[in-house]
Amino acid sequence: MENVYKREEIADRLFNFRPLFFSAILFALGIIFAYLHIFNGDSVLWGLCLLPFAAAPFCFCDNFERVWKTLLAVCWLLICFCLGFLVFRNQTEKFSDATPYRRQAYVSGNVVVKERNDYNLLLVLEGIHVDGEVENGRLVAYLPIGYAEKLELSDQLLLYGFIETDTNFFDEFGSFRAYSIRDDLRYVLTDVESVSVIGNKLDLFAAMRTRMERVVYAGMYETPAAVTMAVLTGNTTGIESELLENVRRGGIAHIFAVSGLHMGALYAFCLLLVKKTRLKKMPKFPRYVLMASMLFFYAGVCGFSASVVRALILCLVNYAFALIGVKTDLLESLGLAAFLILLLNPIELFCVGFLLSFAACLGIAFLAKPIGHVCDELSKKIILTLSFGKREAVLRSWEEQEDAPPSIGESIRRATTSFLSVTLSAQIATAPIQLSAFGYLSAWSLLLNFLFVPLISAAFSGLLLLVLIACLLSISWSSVILYFPSMLWTGVLLAFEAFDFSSFCIKGVSLTGIGMLCYYLACTFLSDKWNLRKRARRWIAIGLFAAFMITTIL
Repeated sequence: MENVYKREEIADRLFNFRPLFFSAILFALGIIFAYLHIFNGDSVLWGLCLLPFAAAPFCFCDNFERVWKTLLAVCWLLICFCLGFLVFRNQTEKFSDATPYRRQAYVSGNVVVKERNDYNLLLVLEGIHVDGEVENGRLVAYLPIGYAEKLELSDQLLLYGFIETDTNFFDEFGSFRAYSIRDDLRYVLTDVESVSVIGNKLDLFAAMRTRMERVVYAGMYETPAAVTMAVLTGNTTGIESELLENVRRGGIAHIFAVSGLHMGALYAFCLLLVKKTRLKKMPKFPRYVLMASMLFFYAGVCGFSASVVRALILCLVNYAFALIGVKTDLLESLGLAAFLILLLNPIELFCVGFLLSFAACLGIAFLAKPIGHVCDELSKKIILTLSFGKREAVLRSWEEQEDAPPSIGESIRRATTSFLSVTLSAQIATAPIQLSAFGYLSAWSLLLNFLFVPLISAAFSGLLLLVLIACLLSISWSSVILYFPSMLWTGVLLAFEAFDFSSFCIKGVSLTGIGMLCYYLACTFLSDKWNLRKRARRWIAIGLFAAFMITTIL
C-alpha cells in the first residue's frame, strides 16, 4: 500500500495537472485542427493521434478511484478539443452565410467604429439594411475625409454607394483574414455618393467616448490630445503616421492598445479605492458587482475591443478568485480567461493581439521567477563589486534584513530586479511572434519598456480621472484641468520626434512553425513548471534551443 501511495505522489509531481490551463490548451488545439481540416483538407482521422496521449496517464493509476478520476479528466479534455473544433467551424460557416452583392445600393446602419487617416474615413456599421432588406454581419464603409467632423459614433446613417460582399477567408496575399472574420465584416461599401444622418441610437458608451474626445482636444494641443485618446481608448487615428511608426519601431506601441497594462492599472486603482474606503465593508458579491461594473463601463467606452475584453476577463477572473479565497495561480487564471475568450470568438486564436497578450502573460508565468533569481544574484554581485572595502558590512546588512523590514535601498533593488524580470520575460516570450507578424524586432524595446511602462502604469488612472472630471464640467475648464498632462506628453514625445528608432531593429529573420514550437518548449523547460531535475531541464532546454537555431538558419 505504501508503494501505491508513493507511485501516486510521483504521478502528481510528474503531471502537476491544472484543469483550466489544460482545458484551454485542448480547446485551442481543437480550433487549430478545425482550421487544418477546413482550409488544408486534412482528414478528421488525424484526431486519433490524441488517443495515445489520452491513454498515457492511466499508466500511473494504481487503484479504481484514481482510474475514474483520470478517465473523467481525459474525457473532459477530449470534449474541450471537440468543442473547439465545432465552435470554429460554426464561426466560419456563419461568416460565409451572406447575400452576394456587387452593385449600387442604399445601405443603412448604426456607426460602431469610426477611424480616420490621411486619405479617408473608415466606418463600421452594424444592424445594416441593404435596399430595405435586413442583413446579418457588419459593413465597412469608406468615405471622404471631409465627413470626419460631421459623423459621430452611434449615428444611424443612410448611404448610397457600391456594395460588395467580401466573405473570402484569405486575402490576395494568401493571409488568413482573422480580424475581418472575428469582427464579422462581411460587406464593403465604396464610391459613396451620398450620406444622410437619419437618427441617433442611444449609446451611453459612445456618447461618453465622444465627450471625452471633445474635452481632450479642447484642452490639449493636437499631438498630446491624440496620444491621450490613444492611451485612454486605443484610438490611434489622430496620431501622425510618422510618430506612430517610430513608436512601433521603439517596441512600445502596446501603450496605445488598451489592454492588460491599462486595464491592470485601472483594476489596481479600483481595488485600492475599495480597500481604503467604506466599500470594503460591503458583502463580497455586491463588491464584485461594483468592481465589475467600473471595469465594464471603461471597456464599453473603449468599444469592447478584443484586447480590452481579454484584459477585462482576466481581471474579473483574478478578482473572483481573490474574493472566494482561492489561491491565485497565474496559469489557471490565464487558462480560464483564454477558454472564455475563445469560446466567445475562436478566431481570436489567429489574431496577433491575442497571441501577444497571452504570450507575454505566459512568459511571465514561466520565466519571471528564474530570470528574477538571476537578476537578484547579479544585482548583489554588482553591489558587492562597487562596495570596495564595505563588503562585509553589506553582507551583514543583508543577513539582518532577512527577518526585518528591508531598507529603502534594498526595496528599490528588489523592485528594480522584479520589474526587469517581468519585462524581460514578456519580451522573450513575444519576440518570435513580433518577428513573424511584423518582420522586425526592436532593439530598443527592453530599455523603452523599462522607462515608459512604469510611467504609463502610474499616470494612467490619474489621467483618466482628470479627463472624466473635465467631462463633468464646462468644456472651457478642460485647458486648465488638462494643462499638466498636455505639458507632460509634449516632453515625453520629444524623444520620439527627435530620434529615429527604425535603424535599430532586428530584421530579415524568418521563423518556421517547428522552430517557434521548439523555442517556446525550451522556455517552459527553463522554468520550474516541469517537475524534473534542474540539470535535466537545462539540457532539454539547450537541445530545444539548438533545434530552434538550426530550423531558423536552414
